[in-house]
Amino acid sequence: MQNRISARIILWLMIGSYLLVMGATVCLRHYNFQTQTWDLAAFAQSFWNASHGRGLVNSLEQVHNHLGLHFSPFLFLLVPGYVIFQSPYYLLLLQTIALALGAWPLYLLASRFWPRGRWPLIIAAGYLLYSGLHWANLYDFHEITFFVPLMLAALYFLEEQRWGWLAVFLVLAASVKEDAILAVAFAGVYLLFKKNSEQRWLTTQRKIGITIIVLALIYFILAVKVFMPALGGGALRLDRYANLGGNPAEIVKNIVIHPSLLPGTVFSGAKLSYLFWLFLPVMFLPWFSWRSLILLLPGLPENLLTNYRFQFSGLYHYDAVLIPGIFLGMIYGLQMVLTKWPAKERWIRGGLMGAILASFLLRSPLGLFSLAGPVSPIKYFTGNSQWQAYRQLVRLVPPGISVAANTNLVPHLTDRERIYQLGQEPLLMDMVLIDTADPFGFTGQADFQTYVDSYLKTGLYKSQIFNNRYVVIFSNKFRLTSPAQ
Repeated sequence: MQNRISARIILWLMIGSYLLVMGATVCLRHYNFQTQTWDLAAFAQSFWNASHGRGLVNSLEQVHNHLGLHFSPFLFLLVPGYVIFQSPYYLLLLQTIALALGAWPLYLLASRFWPRGRWPLIIAAGYLLYSGLHWANLYDFHEITFFVPLMLAALYFLEEQRWGWLAVFLVLAASVKEDAILAVAFAGVYLLFKKNSEQRWLTTQRKIGITIIVLALIYFILAVKVFMPALGGGALRLDRYANLGGNPAEIVKNIVIHPSLLPGTVFSGAKLSYLFWLFLPVMFLPWFSWRSLILLLPGLPENLLTNYRFQFSGLYHYDAVLIPGIFLGMIYGLQMVLTKWPAKERWIRGGLMGAILASFLLRSPLGLFSLAGPVSPIKYFTGNSQWQAYRQLVRLVPPGISVAANTNLVPHLTDRERIYQLGQEPLLMDMVLIDTADPFGFTGQADFQTYVDSYLKTGLYKSQIFNNRYVVIFSNKFRLTSPAQ
């Protein structure tokens, strides 16, 4: 009993360390203007509007009501907190807390298999050090990240056969996003194939599995065919699968007619690398438990079949839907390996800890030797002249006016009804903030000059240039002071 209490203290110290390090990183990332229009600004403005009674609407996404773009009624549960703490920092910190707390049900899940010993703590540590978790946490804010702790809790109650609590957490997980609904449906499929002690085929477990599948599919159809179209959206992102075809029927036809199309799409060098880094931190253990791989459907095929490179880079939020299944597979795979080679437990433990540490150092954005790209959170703890200038520009904007700005400025200006990324505004704004060194959204200097002229030629605007780089265009009804003041 004493050992269990000590282990839980260690677990909560690990969770606290994650909260401290990642919480500071995501907050400084936003403070230093590294967050973007898509997706933090779109969510922040949606929450700001919802906190003022207008629903989850924004002026940034292609669909005015966010629920028309992604059906996420779960977000309404987060609105009361935003009423109290009206800031993008609320969203960033809440996301970090949710992901950190996912270690708790995972630890309880592992403790069912190893009530004593180090394995539950090692598995929880592997989760908290998992690079895919860090990238999902770091890259702005997304509703799908909440699927991770909710689904891990659901899997714990599934293994415990506490069906009432399973239903609660599956409903919450399904409400996160429309593709999360399908992931929940495959939790039902998992129940159909999961081993159980009853001799008859139609066991209680399988009845519950069938119920989950049916209800999830009904909910999915209602979401994408009724609710989302009624809110101005409803289109699934099939454009990301244009390499296979323009619609579901054409995709199936092309796969049948061209047998090499599917393996050619899935087994590219980039996607094999993606799979390597996805499973290395868990020492490829899920592949020793084929039943748990069911939980990776449909998320893994969704990422492997597209040619939209961000989706299979492993550096964004697209792996969030896979993480619960990966770690349940890690537990079952580990159990199978230890059962087959009990004398090798020390070597297996050392190998798994080595894989966890190596993956963290080489792949995580927090890793000292990260090979994943130029992202280095250390820079967020410093500063530069660009960030200082951005801070001064934001201070120039009066409350409530309409604004267009560069993508990294927009998340700091979302407490208003009309905010747009530079060049995307349908009408002339009250104020425009431009960093001329950031060409994102413009094809070149001529395009940029045409954009500026569209304001100045009306005679209704003035402009000022600061530091030979930053341009502020503002309506004649405002008086602008130097940002240095």
